[in-house]
Amino acid sequence: MIEYDRPELAEFWRLARETMEGGGRSAFSFRVEDAATATVLGELLRKPIAHPARRQISLARLDEHLRAHGSTLPAVLESVHGKPVGMSTDEEASTAEAVLKFSLREHGLLHAPWAAEWIEHVRRYGKISQPALPMISFRAAQILAQLTPEARRWTSRFELAGDELDDGQPLARIVGKALQLMGTDWERAGVLPDVYSNPVLTSQGYLTLNDTFAAEQILVVRSPRLLESGVPGPMMVLPTGLTTQAKHHLDGKKVRCHNDFTPAGIRATNEILAYTGGSTWWMSAADYRQAVATLIARGVELPTLNTRPEEASWDPDLAETMATTGLMVTEEHVLNSLF
Repeated sequence: MIEYDRPELAEFWRLARETMEGGGRSAFSFRVEDAATATVLGELLRKPIAHPARRQISLARLDEHLRAHGSTLPAVLESVHGKPVGMSTDEEASTAEAVLKFSLREHGLLHAPWAAEWIEHVRRYGKISQPALPMISFRAAQILAQLTPEARRWTSRFELAGDELDDGQPLARIVGKALQLMGTDWERAGVLPDVYSNPVLTSQGYLTLNDTFAAEQILVVRSPRLLESGVPGPMMVLPTGLTTQAKHHLDGKKVRCHNDFTPAGIRATNEILAYTGGSTWWMSAADYRQAVATLIARGVELPTLNTRPEEASWDPDLAETMATTGLMVTEEHVLNSLF
C-alpha cells in the first residue's frame, strides 16, 4: 500500500494541486532530485524513475496510475492536504475549454467535425467539476479515438473503462454525447453494454463476445428448428435478424443464408448479405414456387402475404413472384427440402 503523504512526494503533490487549481494546463514538470524520491515516485507510477531528472507529469496519466492503486487524483490531494481541490467559477469557465481542447488534441480529434460542439456542450452542460475535468476529458478522448461510426470489431463498456461507462457516470455522459454528435451510438460504434447479453445461438451452443466460432463457413438461418432437425453444416440462428453479437462472429467468415419467404425474411437476408458479402441457399424465386406447389399439394395451409416484400438483392424476380402468388413460406414449412 503506497503512503501518499511521504515527505519525498510533498512537492510533487503541491505541483499537482497547483496545476489542477491554476487552470489551463493539463501537465506539470517535476524535478526528481535524489534516490529516495525516485524510488517512491517509481512505486507510484509503476516504472523505474532516474535521478537526477526532470519528469513531465500528465494529470490524466497520473490519475490513471492512482486508479490502478485504488484511488483518484482529487481524492489523494484531499487526503494529503486536508482540503478538496477547488477553483472559482470564473476560473472554471476560462480554463475548461483549454482542458478539453488539450485532451482532443492529444488524441488527434481536435479538428473532428463534432469536436467544437462537443467542447461547448461539455463546458456548459457536462456537470463535471474543474478538478475532475482534465482526467475525465482525457479518458473520454482516449476512448473516442478507439471508436469509429460503423465498427467491424466489438467490445464492451466495462472492457473499455470499467464501471465508468455505466449509465449516468460522467465519462459515459460525455462519450455518449460525442457519439451522438458523430451521428452514431454505442452499439454502432462497436461498444455493447456488456459481453454476455444477447448471446448468439449456433451449432456450437450460445456464443458471447468472449467466445470464438471455429467454423470458416457458416449457414445463417432464422429458425432454431433447423438445429434440432439435423440440417448439416456449422449454423447460426438469428430469429430477429442481424445482431451485434452475430456481426462479431460472422466477420471474415464465408456465409450462406436461408430465411423465411416473408417480408421480414427478405429484409433480414438482405441485411445479412450486405454485411457479410455472402450468398443465399434455397432462396430463389424458383425455390419459392416449388415450395408453394409442394405444400399446397400436401394440403398445408400457408399464411397470406399482405405486404409486398422489398426487392431481394440476390434474385430480382423473387419479390414480384411472392407478391403475385400472395403466400408466405417459413423455414419450418420446408425443413424436409433443406437436407
